[in-house]
Amino acid sequence: MSVITDIKEQISDLTTFKHISAAFTEAAAVRLRNIRKAYERNTGFYDEISHIYHLVQINVKLNTPQSGLNTNSKSTNGKNNSDPLKLSVALTSNQRFYGIINNEIMAYFLREAEKNKTEKLIIGSTGVSFMRSMDYKGKYESVIFRGNNPDEKESIEFLNKISPYDQVTIYYPKFISFLKQDIGSIDITKKIPPVEEKEKQIMKEEINLIFEPELFKMIKFFDSQVRMILFKRVVLEAEMARTAARLLAMSQAEERSDFEIKQKRLHLRKVISSFTNSQLLETFSGIKKWKHGLPSRRYQAEMKNKILFLETEAPDVE
Repeated sequence: MSVITDIKEQISDLTTFKHISAAFTEAAAVRLRNIRKAYERNTGFYDEISHIYHLVQINVKLNTPQSGLNTNSKSTNGKNNSDPLKLSVALTSNQRFYGIINNEIMAYFLREAEKNKTEKLIIGSTGVSFMRSMDYKGKYESVIFRGNNPDEKESIEFLNKISPYDQVTIYYPKFISFLKQDIGSIDITKKIPPVEEKEKQIMKEEINLIFEPELFKMIKFFDSQVRMILFKRVVLEAEMARTAARLLAMSQAEERSDFEIKQKRLHLRKVISSFTNSQLLETFSGIKKWKHGLPSRRYQAEMKNKILFLETEAPDVE
């Protein structure tokens, strides 16, 4: 009976785990839809700001042709253009329930950083733990946000931290599909790509505008805004990929729980059947023994009666 009780408790625990997995799966699916909407809004905003940026850029070239301003080159903060400051950033999570994507990002990040000879910055506690576990002796910095994703203040602080660098490449979880996540990389210091000549002609019809403040300040503002938008896009896509990984993990956990429940129930039926058969066998064995024992007792009683009869009929010996 104790075996049957143990199996029933295991089935109860597995059923509870299945319900929890189903709840997390549903929550992850809802969160994934919300993140995807935010990502699409970010993409739309990037397209809009790109359009305005190109209007400003064309206006600068038309009104200040001899200014010497190169709107397609990055500032090097007083450094020699041949020796720009480069930074590689690994974007990992603070939580661990996202499969192996964080470890894959760290391995790829280290390979690329060593190959390109860049400085290293790690975001997230799992990335820092990865470096400690491999006893990494090289130099790197780390930033750990309060949550998986930075708030507005943390984003601004991060962008201020990387502002001296001419090239900042972020390695992050890239969303491919619900079933697949890959490693993505993006240089968030890149300029908005130039438009084609046909688009420039169309935009020239829109440049009869008053731009305030000065155009040079606007160009600088757009550069900082592009960094912010691209960083937010990376954060959103990374969260989308991690949520998809969690959704897949929870769905697989639910399926495994359902499989284990079926196996346990099958095992329970076998144990109950074996226990029932054992009880029936003991019952039939007792009945058989009782039946075999009944003639023996009757025979003993008959023999006793015969002895008494013989004793009463026997003649007295004088």
